[in-house]
Amino acid sequence: MKNLAKFKVAVRTREYLIQAIFQLLFNNENKDNILQQFEDEHSTKKVDFENFNKALTTIDETKDSLSLVLHEELELKKSELELIDRAILYYGIYEINSKELPKEIVIDECIRLSKKFSSPDSYKFINVYLDKYLKLNKAMKGKWSAL
Repeated sequence: MKNLAKFKVAVRTREYLIQAIFQLLFNNENKDNILQQFEDEHSTKKVDFENFNKALTTIDETKDSLSLVLHEELELKKSELELIDRAILYYGIYEINSKELPKEIVIDECIRLSKKFSSPDSYKFINVYLDKYLKLNKAMKGKWSAL
């Protein structure tokens, strides 16, 4: 695994974000309550709450569209998809569309998050579907209308 020590804040922020997205999807909890909870629980740690808030807000606002991408465009059945993997894919699609990080880094980070939070082989699944998303997105010239 790569040495991520110099990216500690970004790594921690992404890990908390995956947990928050999972919570959003699992409990259908209010995004503002989740944001407040994470800020309260992790106030003593270095976390980029500005990016955390931006990402969680965007994912919350577009979760119906993200679901359509997964189930219609990528042809994933809900029964095939663990909730934590869905959270990671939502995050990956969000990051790809935000264009703040190179696509390779987004995929590497989603694979790392999958290895940390999901089943042992789910990173392969995450890699395949993010790659498929990139190919479909490229074919459509980045024109995902709903995202």
